[in-house]
Amino acid sequence: MSKGIVFVLFVTTLFGSAVAAQSRLEKHRASALGNTNQRSGIGLNSRSIATSEARISVVRLREPTKAQRLYEKALKAWIERKPAEAQHRLDQALKIYPTFPEALTLYGGIQGSLQQTKAAEETLQSAIQIDPTYPLAYVVLAGVYNRQSRFDEAKAMTERALSEGLNTWLVQYEIARSLIGKKEYDPALTITQGALRKKHGALLHLAKAHALAGLKRYRQCKTELQTYLHDDPDGEGAQSARDLLVRLQSVENE
Repeated sequence: MSKGIVFVLFVTTLFGSAVAAQSRLEKHRASALGNTNQRSGIGLNSRSIATSEARISVVRLREPTKAQRLYEKALKAWIERKPAEAQHRLDQALKIYPTFPEALTLYGGIQGSLQQTKAAEETLQSAIQIDPTYPLAYVVLAGVYNRQSRFDEAKAMTERALSEGLNTWLVQYEIARSLIGKKEYDPALTITQGALRKKHGALLHLAKAHALAGLKRYRQCKTELQTYLHDDPDGEGAQSARDLLVRLQSVENE
């Protein structure tokens, strides 16, 4: 998968509204990872971070009610795959309350999914400056860096998220992306296997598949790709997973 193919970041429970996405907890998908993973299609999932453990910025306690409601509408629109509506609602929310970390983080995620990499980085840095204790912004920024093959910077962001108390499978997923981008396949495999023992996430299977492909363990890679496609057949990484399955079949036929 190319660098540009989805980068759909994460957004709902972690972003503090937890309502609409709770029932879709493990249902979201993938994008591109750096280097080998960019070519083969590992992804960053915006809607899935959304649907993970709740994590609210301390600044949220000061946010005007109207801005919160607009943010929640934006989040719902994003989960329903309506990016234009989501951005419109976020523009409204940020006009009311410009220093709204969760809204800025979601906005940065959407910008990343639209391949507006520089803008996404700037927006996420703004969110971090406003509330350095809000861990989700670090995870989303790690995804932005991974997509640009800035793997050491991505690692620093995941470490910061961990230091702020966020240790979900999504953080482990971003760590694995960085390792795969650096062709460190064995530790990436260990990370994904450990995360899968604790929490199911379709993206973990996709990352594990790429780690296995890097280790030339093609049969196991195929199994993980099939699991990913079973769990998230319409995900952003689905087509690249199918393409990789075709390439694996070619290898088996040689």
